[in-house]
Order: sequence, then structure tokens, then C-alpha cells
Amino acid sequence: MTSHRARYVAAILFGSALVSGMLALNTACSAQRPPQPATSAAVTSPHVPVVEEVFPANSNRAPDFAWRDGNGRRVRFSELARNRVVLLNFWATWCGPCRREIPDLVELHRELPAEKFLLLGVSLDQGANAQEKVRSFLEARGVPYLNVLGDVRLADAYGNILAIPTTFIIDANGRIVERIVGARTKEQFLQSLRRVLK
Repeated sequence: MTSHRARYVAAILFGSALVSGMLALNTACSAQRPPQPATSAAVTSPHVPVVEEVFPANSNRAPDFAWRDGNGRRVRFSELARNRVVLLNFWATWCGPCRREIPDLVELHRELPAEKFLLLGVSLDQGANAQEKVRSFLEARGVPYLNVLGDVRLADAYGNILAIPTTFIIDANGRIVERIVGARTKEQFLQSLRRVLK
């Protein structure tokens, strides 16, 4: 493990433990990674792209990043998000609070209009099999919204994320309007989104 990656993993674990101790309702991850339960399989097999490049933020805009889709086409977050409100959710398969909020995120994705709203998950799973682990996790739970596999560069670009889940609400102009540390319910997310959805 490189020193940069070691620092990243240590920061995630330290921050998760710190926030877990501070938040009353166990809304952020602890340092322990519980085993994954088996669940029913979904109909589709999601593609989990790996973030290839991270771009510095311009002014007060959300940092941009890029990946390749299942057809090998390069996709930039800023292009996908253009003129839409974004809920950008950093999470990991081993994070209990992350797993608990996913059903609410699935409901938001299904209920809010795609022309005005984008839900994008960023998994911070690490290791040689991280991409397959995330893909299997999403498939087993029938998660329909796009997820990408992020890394320390992306976590640093978004303010040195130390605990997950961490969610950003980004307005239709690409500006971060809220940073949410810890798990939230569908209604709590909707309260934040209603302030920027037109």
C-alpha cells in the first residue's frame, strides 16, 4: 500500500470513527467493516466506472471528474449534471449507515424528474477487487442510479472527506450548496433538495 493510499484509508477510518462518536444516531460509519449479507439479485448488472481524472474546482463550483462508460466513451460529471440539481453521495459497501440510506436514495432517484435531478453515488471502496465488489453490491440491491468508483484524489477535491456517508447538494449551476455528513432519511434529503429544485 502506498503512503498516499495508506493516509487516505487511515483518514477515512479515523474520520468515520470520530463522526460516529459525535453523532447521536449512529449516522456515520465506524471503523469496523461488517460482513456483507446475501440478498436477492436484481434484474440488471450495473457497470461501475472508475474515476480516471479529477479537475480542480473553478471558483465556487463543485470539482469536476471524468470516467469511461460501459461503451468506453469519456463522461464528465459537469456535462452529466448540466442544468440539474445533483445529490452526490460518497459511500462504501462496508459502511452500515451508507447501506441503510440506500433504499431512500433509490426512492429519490425514482420519484424526482430526471430532467431536473441527478443522483450519483461515489464508492470509496479500495482494493484490487473494489470495482467487482461494488458492482455485485449494487446488483444484489437493485440500485438503479449511476455509481462510480472514486479514490483519494476525488475525496480530497471535495474537501478531504473523513467520514462516510458524506453527501453534497449541488445546484443547477454547479455550485455546492450543502455538505451533509452522516446518513439521512428520504424526507431529510428532500428538505435540502426542495431549496434548490425549481
